[in-house]
Amino acid sequence: MYTRIRKALTACIPLLLLPMLLSGCWERKELNELAFVLALGLDKAESGYKVSMQVVIPSSITSQGAGGSGAGGVPVVTYNFTVPTIYESLRKFNLVSSRSPYLGHIRVLVIGEELAREGVGETLDVLKRSREPRMDFYVMVAHKTTAENILKVLTPLDRLPANKLFNALDKSYKISSKTVAVTLDKFIEDLLYEGENPVLTGVEVQGDPEAGGEKGNIERTSPKARLHYDSVAVFKKDKLIGWMDENETVGYNYVIDGVTKNTGHIKDNGSLVIVEGLSSTTRRKVKIIGGEPHIYLKVEAVCNVEEVEGSDKLDTESKIKYLEEETEERIVARMKQSVENMKERFNVDIFGFGQSIYRTSPKTWAKLQEQNKEGYLQAMTIHYDASVTINRIGTIDNSFLDDIKE
Repeated sequence: MYTRIRKALTACIPLLLLPMLLSGCWERKELNELAFVLALGLDKAESGYKVSMQVVIPSSITSQGAGGSGAGGVPVVTYNFTVPTIYESLRKFNLVSSRSPYLGHIRVLVIGEELAREGVGETLDVLKRSREPRMDFYVMVAHKTTAENILKVLTPLDRLPANKLFNALDKSYKISSKTVAVTLDKFIEDLLYEGENPVLTGVEVQGDPEAGGEKGNIERTSPKARLHYDSVAVFKKDKLIGWMDENETVGYNYVIDGVTKNTGHIKDNGSLVIVEGLSSTTRRKVKIIGGEPHIYLKVEAVCNVEEVEGSDKLDTESKIKYLEEETEERIVARMKQSVENMKERFNVDIFGFGQSIYRTSPKTWAKLQEQNKEGYLQAMTIHYDASVTINRIGTIDNSFLDDIKE
């Protein structure tokens, strides 16, 4: 009798546990109930914030034919809300739309310059706290304009402007080193780390933002408005304090080991030799000498000669050696220029020198903070070095210009 009861209970236990596996998604939402926000813009307003949301129109994307053309309408729509807090804009969304905003597919966050100068720390809390957004989207600052104007502009080559902003920043950072690609997670980390201040790429509108929001902007061979990456914003903690130009940004990327490719030219005997860096590694060491920290930076780069404008000859080893030495000097000069300009103009450590000292010797960092908390960058000794190898000079040694017949 006892054996039969035990067998019956054993058979019933799986039946009791099975419904737990069939509970389903209690918080599920159907796709036709969601509005996918691809870009988010934040501007300062008198009563709080002006929040702009760039939302994809599904029918314009799903109706694309084999040739890549869409359904004929604009691919996105932008909603703007003036609210006391960022979160309230998500609740206001349903006053103008039948769908609920979904932040899980955000590609870019654009911060207006005025808001960035006042401080963005409190503003970013809702995005970091929310479980919807993935932290892999890029953050940028609207340069000389508002985030609202940036999100208005339609782009001809990429149907979705948010994708254009994301992909263009990702590629320009890797190919030119004249921008910085910073995700929200990385930006917040730099805000929290001691001895390091964040930077963000600036984006501006070339042309008329109002005309950029019209369908005709993507039907012209020369659009009336374009989105263009220009300058890099320098922050002191969470407040924007100024901008770096292209040369300073390249130097900054060399210092932090952020260069993948970079191109420059060298003048030689009236000719211009264009050299492209194919790979680059920056090694950083901290040495404590006499109780004082010294930063050693060593760049190792592999380059190719891509173009010669003139009759310069590259068929000797001495010529290649000369180009390597000139390239090394150029890299060192870029790094020095970037660091010295930061000292003179802003006096903020965007290079993470303080963080490197802290990791190497916490006691030295504590002493440095005690002696000169705000201006430790001014008194820091930095040593620069570069080693360049030119790997290839192309399919010809010398230019064909000398062989052109009179």
